[in-house]
Amino acid sequence: MEQAGPDWHGFGERPGRPYRAFVLIVLGIAAVLVITGAVLQLTPDDDSDEVVPPLRPQTPLGETHSVSIDFGVVTDPETDWDKVSAQLADAGATAVNLSAGRVEFTAFDWSEHPEAAAEEGTDHLAEAARGLYESPDGQERTVNLIVDAFVPRWIESDPSVAGTSVDGTRGTHGASASQLAEGEVGDRLIDYVTELGERYNPASIEVTELFFSGYTYGADDLALFTKMTGAQDWPRTGDGAIDTSSTAIARWRTEVIAGVLDRMRDALDDVRDGDGREIGLTLDVRVDWGAPSTGSPTSGHDYALLMSSVRGLRLQLWAYIGLPPRAPSAVEGLTAALQRAGYDMERFILSIGVWTTGRTADGARAIIAPQTFEVAVRDAATHGITDVNVTPYSLLSAEYWQVLASVWGDQEGRR
Repeated sequence: MEQAGPDWHGFGERPGRPYRAFVLIVLGIAAVLVITGAVLQLTPDDDSDEVVPPLRPQTPLGETHSVSIDFGVVTDPETDWDKVSAQLADAGATAVNLSAGRVEFTAFDWSEHPEAAAEEGTDHLAEAARGLYESPDGQERTVNLIVDAFVPRWIESDPSVAGTSVDGTRGTHGASASQLAEGEVGDRLIDYVTELGERYNPASIEVTELFFSGYTYGADDLALFTKMTGAQDWPRTGDGAIDTSSTAIARWRTEVIAGVLDRMRDALDDVRDGDGREIGLTLDVRVDWGAPSTGSPTSGHDYALLMSSVRGLRLQLWAYIGLPPRAPSAVEGLTAALQRAGYDMERFILSIGVWTTGRTADGARAIIAPQTFEVAVRDAATHGITDVNVTPYSLLSAEYWQVLASVWGDQEGRR
């Protein structure tokens, strides 16, 4: 989704919520006094806005049903977390994935980059977690955090960090391969994941929008390609053009992404005096519906190579049957293909996105029909898949919650 709009994961500019640098000056000293040494030592019953409750159930779940909550919902002060918690319970959801934002737009005050905070002085992730870490009847929930790897604001201010197409066009959302592998963007991504692990100790950190499209062909990326592969140039077609379909380029792209994830894994392993090894790491990946067991190597998502390169890495597959529209039965075809390929199915999560192409009459984003949604959600939990995700929360109307209740909510022990 390299050129996707900024609202893909809920990253819109909320009216009346611009950066307020002057507030940082007023709140800075007070925030330091309140936060320093206190965030992770307090209990969930404390009244402090900075309290982080336990986000990982003491008893691991046999099957997981999760809902992803967009950044715009997480950072909205009007969000009623008691209502959200009740919706999750009624739907049989046992886990929730909270968008933590991007390195340039964060859901809390990151001391290393305070200018990136969505709202200075407010820890929106802690607020959401306090409302959702257990169901209304006291059952523990798994709470995961989502990191979006896009950097559109950074690119706007410094286009040199963006990826470049074969014709020299700069991308608008994704960093170049060289920036991710060896540059400041990659370093800051690692730092952000590390901060989330240290600060919140989530069950897992999910990295989304970390893929390549047509923007890995700048001089900086060629230098990285030759360094990593030993080649002297890009693979070329007979007429001298860059062979963008080359398997060598696809493998290199996956190796770049695997390298970033491996650095994240190493960083997490070191947080909390080594307890960070228990924090899971998940990558959102594209699906090639024509060859579903291979992944999408041209995107840097060769499933087998990724999982063999990073300890314990799980892959969350974008089973988005509305983009472009396809029969919901394709979801079971996907899970069957993965099983036939001999994968460890516990390392996969199937994510059912409700987006589809087009807009409604009132201009809202179109979504798949509830009946289609039901088939997709049911079929996701087939052929050994035990972890199913639904996204995004902001587009789930009452009909969709009813579907989830019928598919997930009537199963014993799922609240």
